[in-house]
Parts: sequence; C-alpha cells; structure tokens
Amino acid sequence: MHIFICFRIQTVAIIGGDVSGLISIKCCLDDDLLPTCYEMTNDIGGLWNYDANAIDGKASVMKSTEVNTSKEFMAFNDFPPSADYSNYMHNAKLLSYFHLKPNHHPLQQHPFINDNLPNRIITDSVIIKLNVKEFTSDGHDVIFDDGIRIDHIDCVLMATGFNISFPYLNEFYSIYQR
Repeated sequence: MHIFICFRIQTVAIIGGDVSGLISIKCCLDDDLLPTCYEMTNDIGGLWNYDANAIDGKASVMKSTEVNTSKEFMAFNDFPPSADYSNYMHNAKLLSYFHLKPNHHPLQQHPFINDNLPNRIITDSVIIKLNVKEFTSDGHDVIFDDGIRIDHIDCVLMATGFNISFPYLNEFYSIYQR
C-alpha cells in the first residue's frame, strides 16, 4: 500500500532580488502564493545594479555596460519597455525599467516604503530583507543576520543569478545526509 501526502505550497522564500527573483515574485503572485524575497543588497536588479564598490558574493556589470540582447527579447511579457528606450539598453536604463511600477504590474499592489533604509520592505505579501543567516534544521524557518526569524516557509527558490555562495546551507545539507 502506498500513502501519498500532498500539500499545497503557499509560502515561498525567494533568495535573490535579481531579474530571476523578480520574475519568481511575479509567478508566485500569479499563482496566489505568498512570496518573500531575500536580497543581500539594498536594491533589486542583481548584477544590473552597478556598484563601484565590490561586494563579496555579488556580481556587478561595469559602469559602461550595455545589454547584448534586444529589449523585445528580454522584456516582461505583460510589460514591454517604452518605445523610446534604445534596443540594446545601458545597464542604468535596464535597472530603471525594473523599478517601474505600472498599474498592471504585480508589485504595484505592494509599493516600496522606507526607501532610504538599507532593509527595504515591501508591504503586505512581499517582503524584501537582507542576508539570510541560516535555515532551521526542520527546513521551514529562516533566520536573518539581524536575528529576525520568519516561520513556516513551504518552498525555497534560489534566484541568485551569476555569483552564488550559501555558507548557511552546508550545515543544513549535512543534516539531511545522515
């Protein structure tokens, strides 16, 4: 006899607020899930968010970088870039595209507050926090560097892009290898 236990995933932790993280947030909201996005920096955009100061574990484009993919090919399907954007955008223009919040965009419902704080928080069902410290041994809770604990995460999605490092996963992974 086989017994199958099925449950509906409801809460999703998305590690990384880069392009793949933003798309993951949108997909979760489209499927009535509750995403929480954990981003190590104080802004979205991942490597497209140019930073003159190197941050360990974060990739960044050069100041003069322009994308080598057309805006039509890389556009969000429900929100194309403006016609006045160049076909191959500069990284700053691409980042501004990510920050646009039109009425039909899912993040419009959850506007940024406390924009000047390094710990950006989006209200209601989407939260952006800094630096995951560890996952609990049962795998359902997340603890941050600032000591805040988020309980009951059903699914973890790694959307970290180009440069990845998860020191907190080594101990977590070893628990499940026993």
